Amino acid sequence: MKLILPLILAVSLLGCSPPISVPIPTTDFRSAGKPSKHLIVLLSGRRAPASYFQDHQWVELAREHNVDADFIAPYAHFGYYMQQQLIPRLHEDVIEPAKKQGYETISLLGISMGGMGSILYSEKFPDDVDRIYLIAPYLADEDVHDEIRSAGGLSVWQISDNKRGDWKYILWQRLKEVTTDNKFKNKIFLGYGDNDRLAGHDLLAQNISAKHVVKIPGAHKDVTFKQVWKMMLERGFLEVQEKIAVSH
Repeated sequence: MKLILPLILAVSLLGCSPPISVPIPTTDFRSAGKPSKHLIVLLSGRRAPASYFQDHQWVELAREHNVDADFIAPYAHFGYYMQQQLIPRLHEDVIEPAKKQGYETISLLGISMGGMGSILYSEKFPDDVDRIYLIAPYLADEDVHDEIRSAGGLSVWQISDNKRGDWKYILWQRLKEVTTDNKFKNKIFLGYGDNDRLAGHDLLAQNISAKHVVKIPGAHKDVTFKQVWKMMLERGFLEVQEKIAVSH
């Protein structure tokens, strides 16, 4: 499958990024003690530094809420998306090694651009992903959202043949798959601010259990993202049970 990311994202998310590295650099938050059976991969937004999750103490907050999971944060900056290297680097450098280390579940958490990356990764490697946590995700353009609404909603919308190679439609096709799958639809979580500049959150929220959605006052800013994260922790969104395989 060919994802048409470079041209579209260059227009919508224009910005400079560091060169990509192989393997992708990571910040490993796993403790020196007994490892967990569960791993959560953290993907930040476009302008975030490599130290984003450390700087904002996301893992410390999870530890305060007694989350039984290890965390790892790849430095998946904009360059990986532009060069279509995000998915292969995550798979080869992060997910496959984690599977070999014996993790029973591997989940993805993505903020903004990282949310988009989480969805697209799960489209390519559905069996790798246990849960997806989306915080103010980038969900493509409003023309796609309008098309879905005009069709009568995500559950009945059909991707047209001439758009099957367009990442914007691949993204929403994947969201349709996971929100209509009886097993996986209970393993997708969404949080965002009511004044977020990115569109599509309400559309996605309509297709997710209300118990799995956090909507708070706020804009597309770090302070909102962290507050959403805190509420997800308080509501027990990260209480991991047995792995449920995702069908593609």
